[in-house]
Amino acid sequence: MIERTAEYAGVRTRELLVSGSGDPIVLLHGYADSADTWRGVLRALAAAGRSAVAVDLPGFGLAAPREPGALTAQFEEFAAAVVRAHGPVVLVGNSLGAATALRIAARDRDGRVTAVICLDEPLLARHWLARVCRWREYTGLFDLIGALPISDRVVQWAVRKAVGVFIYGPGFVADPAFLTTAVRSVPDMAALAARGRDAVRYARENPIGHGVVVPVCPVLIVHGAKDRVIPVRAARELHALLPGSELVVLPQAGHCPQLDQPDEVVRLILETAQRARRIA
Repeated sequence: MIERTAEYAGVRTRELLVSGSGDPIVLLHGYADSADTWRGVLRALAAAGRSAVAVDLPGFGLAAPREPGALTAQFEEFAAAVVRAHGPVVLVGNSLGAATALRIAARDRDGRVTAVICLDEPLLARHWLARVCRWREYTGLFDLIGALPISDRVVQWAVRKAVGVFIYGPGFVADPAFLTTAVRSVPDMAALAARGRDAVRYARENPIGHGVVVPVCPVLIVHGAKDRVIPVRAARELHALLPGSELVVLPQAGHCPQLDQPDEVVRLILETAQRARRIA
């Protein structure tokens, strides 16, 4: 696996690559995550002889900070530049990355996206947390959170615990190396407040989900049945909105199936890529 610096849409970032054959598989991570979430998938793809690249989205991992302004446009402009650089590609995303991937695929009319795979896509969630996030900006609340006199050590302990409970599925043991990257994302109260503030901003930028999205390539929707962040019914609703899409619910997986079951995720990616090749 190669780790290197790259630049897309004027944003300096880090990417993880494995070499192989076939259309490159581009992997987009979720909110407050990084390319490190795909290491298990990348290793399995390398073993299968497939080329792939995982990137840090703007403001996450080791990427440059985001610019002022709307978050959604920045994520999508960046991801579109990745696709242009590597295309044609199989585009895979988790959570925020899934929402971004789906929209990039829907706008693609040049055949640069041959298939799109969405893992635990979040924008059609209608549970209480989604409703609360879209209600208001909570500026004062996040200012208060950022100023709370809680030590960095306590914050980092809480982040490790939260990742194990809310990101992994029940019964899966959190990878210590991945927990280190999670702490890097939220090392203190100021970072916690910033992550919360931007999560609300992103939710408010997308109050009705996707609107009309009609990808012309094959679409696979994957969702962990044990996801404690986004209910599986959001995936079922997305499936209903996209005629011809396929839905797979992984019974034991949580919000990040690529962490819980990387080999199963790779199997689904390769099957979808093969189907897209037959259609082409």
